[in-house]
Amino acid sequence: MWDLSQEPSPSLFDAPPSPSYLHAKDFVRWCCSFGSDFRNSPDVTNLRYWARKNKVHIEEGEVEEVLETARPLFLKRIEQALRKTARTGKTEDPN
Repeated sequence: MWDLSQEPSPSLFDAPPSPSYLHAKDFVRWCCSFGSDFRNSPDVTNLRYWARKNKVHIEEGEVEEVLETARPLFLKRIEQALRKTARTGKTEDPN
C-alpha cells in the first residue's frame, strides 16, 4: 500500500509558486509539444512569442528569471521523453 506520509505535501504555510515559475512551467509545456507542434527551445524569442500568443504579461526584468527557470525544466522534460522512448523501444518519425 502507498504510504502517503512519505510524500511531501504542500501545507497552508508554504509560499505559493512565483509567477515566474508558473510562467516558465507553462512555457516549457508549450515548447515541448513534440510532433507537428514542436516549438524548439526555451529562448527569449520563443518566450516573447508564447507570451504574446497567450496574452501573458511578463515584465522585461522578469524575462531572464523565467528563462533561467524554464531551461532546467525543459531539459527535464526532454530527459523524461527520452527515457520513455527507450523503455518502449519506439521512435517517432519527426515528419
